[in-house]
Amino acid sequence: MAVNGEFVGGAYIDAIRTHYPALVNDDAIASVDLKLHIGIVQKWSRCANVLGVDSPDRFQSLGQRSFSTVHNAWSAAYANAESETSLRRLGASSSYKGLVLLKPPCDIVLYSNLIWELRPKTIIEFGALQGGSALWFADQLDACGQDGEVHSFELLDKCIHPSASHRRLHFHHADLRRLDTLDEQLFARFPHPWLAVDDAHVNYAELMPFVVNNMHAGDYFIAEDALAYPTADIIAAWVRLCDRLNLRVDSKYTDAFGYNVTCAPNAWLRKS
Repeated sequence: MAVNGEFVGGAYIDAIRTHYPALVNDDAIASVDLKLHIGIVQKWSRCANVLGVDSPDRFQSLGQRSFSTVHNAWSAAYANAESETSLRRLGASSSYKGLVLLKPPCDIVLYSNLIWELRPKTIIEFGALQGGSALWFADQLDACGQDGEVHSFELLDKCIHPSASHRRLHFHHADLRRLDTLDEQLFARFPHPWLAVDDAHVNYAELMPFVVNNMHAGDYFIAEDALAYPTADIIAAWVRLCDRLNLRVDSKYTDAFGYNVTCAPNAWLRKS
């Protein structure tokens, strides 16, 4: 558990090695991110010793600093994602109560504002990782004085850290490639409004209709990273899907820090 401000993000890699060794053993490490749609496991497993460790030049004189800015939600926050220094920052600055969070700072502000505006009774998360973001969502509900609950769905549920615990928070095992692992009756019982957040990046063609068809007008579906680097075919498919599901982009959130400066460009979606 996170004690005295300790960053325990490295425990996620330890948990994968312990509980899901076939995913990271030997040559399997080369394809683990593609299989899991996570994008960090291969890099972190090779540099686990620097996760959350402060860079030796953490404190700098003003004269050392560049005054240039890169306006991209991820690159502005974490610079070169391949570098060891970036892995330190991605671990420590993208953590919450010692747990991996993996949301850029601008999106933390956006989610906080949306939770205050929407007052969701249910926050649904697909892709829990270590449980840090789900715990943050639960604490945000407390901060808003809201009587909601957070339900987070994860394939590698044995990697959820014990300290990701909250009276409002519930974790569920699910394989989003198979919607029969999601309990339809459970979703039918979730009170509205909903804030549904997808950070699993898998099977949108089936998952989004499953979720959105159970949503009410005014509920939100946020698809993180899905449209960060879209091709023409991906854009066309998303336009058709959103039109069919009556989803509209809420530009208040996509463009708050500049046009689409968010990890969910064009994907803060409100059901109409």
